[in-house]
Amino acid sequence: MNTFINIISPLDQFEIRNLLSLDAPVMGNMSFSLTNIGLYLTIAGYVIIVLNLLATNLDKLVSNA
Repeated sequence: MNTFINIISPLDQFEIRNLLSLDAPVMGNMSFSLTNIGLYLTIAGYVIIVLNLLATNLDKLVSNA
C-alpha cells in the first residue's frame, strides 16, 4: 500500500494561506486577515513573552548588608 502524498511543487509548503478574514466597512474598505505566517509569529511571540516572564526572577531576595 502506497501512502505517499503527491507534492506538485516543493514550494507548496511555503504558501501563505488565509485562515481568518474579516471585511469591515470601517474606515473605507478595510480587510483584516490572519494568515498562517501571522499565526506562527503570534504563537512565537507569546512563547517568548512567557519564557521571559518565567526566566526573570522577580521574587529574589537581596540582602542590604
